[in-house]
Amino acid sequence: MYHILLVEDDHDLSTIAHANLTYAGHRVDDAFTCAQAEELLSQNEYDLILLDIMLPDRSGDELCRTIRQDCDCPIIFMSCLEDSETIVSALRSGGDDYMVKPVRYPELLARVDAVIRRSGHKRAQEPPQENVRMFKSFSVDTSHRCILREEERIDLSSIEYGLLRYMIDHPNTLLLYQDLYQQVWETDSLGDFRTVMVHISNLRKKLDPDHRGIIETVRGAGYIFSNV
Repeated sequence: MYHILLVEDDHDLSTIAHANLTYAGHRVDDAFTCAQAEELLSQNEYDLILLDIMLPDRSGDELCRTIRQDCDCPIIFMSCLEDSETIVSALRSGGDDYMVKPVRYPELLARVDAVIRRSGHKRAQEPPQENVRMFKSFSVDTSHRCILREEERIDLSSIEYGLLRYMIDHPNTLLLYQDLYQQVWETDSLGDFRTVMVHISNLRKKLDPDHRGIIETVRGAGYIFSNV
């Protein structure tokens, strides 16, 4: 179904992940270092990258930042590290999702499908919409997934766009963390709200650098979009 790059330096874990992914019908290339991953990326186009944090030659989030310079392929981090600082750093480096090892493979396969659909395959199936929606601080061209703020185009990741699109469709409404995760990642959050928080933080920096309160935080619950 999809061509996946698996970057994992533990050969046993790599073998298990590779087997589960290929059994599900995906084509998988294995890299055990950042250098090997970069070589494979120079030779192939991938639908998804599964990326460990702790790699022998460089950190995974450093590799992610390098990849993001010229590639918007979805990236899911898989790591034994579960502290908030590491997760936030990984997501801010350009990751779309983060899973803590030991990974439950049915959940991994569900997230793979969801993040790839969200990044492009699902968009290709959607009918075109000639629709520009105007807000106080920016506009959204939903037919071309284009966001303009003060006549400047704002580039959003597929996850950031998904969050924004859901919010503008539900203005002045409390959107719970778990509901945002289910709608945008198209799978259950299993209590992982930090991923949502990091992507919302990135979205705020792009849309609201002047801190006008476009996205209001309701502590412990979720967010309210009120830029209408």
